[in-house]
Amino acid sequence: MRKGTVVRLKGFRLLAFLSNNSILVILTLLFVIGVTLGTFTCQKVSLLQTLSEGYLQAFTGRRSNPSFLALFLHSFMSSMLLMFLCFALGTSIFGMVLSPLFFAARGLLYGSVTALLYSTYSVKGIAYNAVLVLPSALFFILALLLAVRESVKFSMMILKITFPSTGGGDLSSDFGNYCGRYLVLSALVLLSALIDALISCGFAEKFVL
Repeated sequence: MRKGTVVRLKGFRLLAFLSNNSILVILTLLFVIGVTLGTFTCQKVSLLQTLSEGYLQAFTGRRSNPSFLALFLHSFMSSMLLMFLCFALGTSIFGMVLSPLFFAARGLLYGSVTALLYSTYSVKGIAYNAVLVLPSALFFILALLLAVRESVKFSMMILKITFPSTGGGDLSSDFGNYCGRYLVLSALVLLSALIDALISCGFAEKFVL
């Protein structure tokens, strides 16, 4: 097979993937935009800076004298609260708009906290972010990304059956699937909390800000 044909096939597969996963692509772009805005506007927007400082202060405070069980429970419960909010948004026709905005706002906060760590603590802040913040955050962001996708899809189903031309519909089985997918995603949140507690207990005392 000639090189040009291989390139065209790869390009076609990429376009097909993007087309089949358009919601995930859009949500990822929104999150990246949020992170970028948070990184560059942290010190320019007083409210964002205040929120970031409060988040960082609470984060470091809980790790000043870390207890594995306490950290695990707090990390899991706080993350599940955000997942529940996302779940609730998906049960409304407004969820297809509010859920992505909620995800982008989370990216805004992550970007702002990262910028605050670097601007305040320089290299030490980068190391703190890389060791204590990012490992568990990556798993939670993945869980939240997939959760928001489910919320957007279910919200679109609700919107679709509200139009008279569709003749209504029964979403009971779809809602059961919706709950089931969130239940599966809770395993990622559980893993994120476990990683957070393990890393914090193992390295928090070595990375004191």
